[in-house]
Amino acid sequence: MAIIVPGILTNNEQDYEKRLARAEHVADLVQIDLVDGKFSPNITVGAHVIAKYPPACMLEVQLMVVYPINYTDDLSRLEYVSRIIFPFEIPGDVANVIYTIRKFGKQVGLSLNPETPVAAAGHFFDDIDLLLLLTGRPGYSGQKLSEATYARIKQAKNLNRELPVEIDIGVDYQNARKLAHSGADFLVSSSALYNAPDFRVAYEKMSKLAA
Repeated sequence: MAIIVPGILTNNEQDYEKRLARAEHVADLVQIDLVDGKFSPNITVGAHVIAKYPPACMLEVQLMVVYPINYTDDLSRLEYVSRIIFPFEIPGDVANVIYTIRKFGKQVGLSLNPETPVAAAGHFFDDIDLLLLLTGRPGYSGQKLSEATYARIKQAKNLNRELPVEIDIGVDYQNARKLAHSGADFLVSSSALYNAPDFRVAYEKMSKLAA
């Protein structure tokens, strides 16, 4: 069984508020993408916008940034942010970022780009609460899920069966069941949910598929 997590990736504050309002009373957890324009070419709303709209649910913030430390203090002060995820591929000290986030009492997630071998981050698996496998280009929604994703889920579970695995980019009605059966614990979906006529109906439909 996998939990469906609505994902929000936008550079517009009004759009952020609108998307959050649609998701916060339907899902217990919503993922917010924060992109700096350097780790990925596009730019999204920043921590100040996330702080401006306290939701009725919990948030996990996926940092697609070069220097996560520049964001951890502001995000960790927000009670409704339960988990902060950052890229394994940063140029800095991954262990130090993990320590800094955990120091604030938040869960820590580590994301891997599609081309990064799962085993490359294996030595951090005992120190994190979640492994996020990106299935496409970081920072862009509406992409198709890579077929290599299913094998990568199994690789991660073979290395640490207890570590929850989250899948982001390309999750839809066609692959939600297969992803869940392959061992994924969380499925982040954006386009499939927000492009549906009824958000709640779409969320419930995908949740049943992933059960």
